[in-house]
Amino acid sequence: MILRYQIRLTHKAERDADNVLRWFADQHAMTAGTKWLSTLMARLNTLETNPERCPVAEESAALGLEIRELLLGKRRGVYRLLFQIKERTVYIVRIWHIARETPTADDLAL
Repeated sequence: MILRYQIRLTHKAERDADNVLRWFADQHAMTAGTKWLSTLMARLNTLETNPERCPVAEESAALGLEIRELLLGKRRGVYRLLFQIKERTVYIVRIWHIARETPTADDLAL
């Protein structure tokens, strides 16, 4: 029997996704935005089984939190899906573009 995890997006992660989609809309690239959202949902769904396969994020130790990451995208459009595992739930804390500065503890707080 495969154990399944529930996937929950925090308000911050939802806002991050909205901001990405707004950027696509501003660029008049809604087809690409729709594709990005579809890819995001597919990547999130992979976390339903074995989210521990994803590496611990580089800044995790410095922040005193076990934050894991799953990458989404290619080339300059790579986002880090930063998440915590609590019991049988995966909390997506942030959707963080790799070009941004390193997230702080406040950025990653549940």
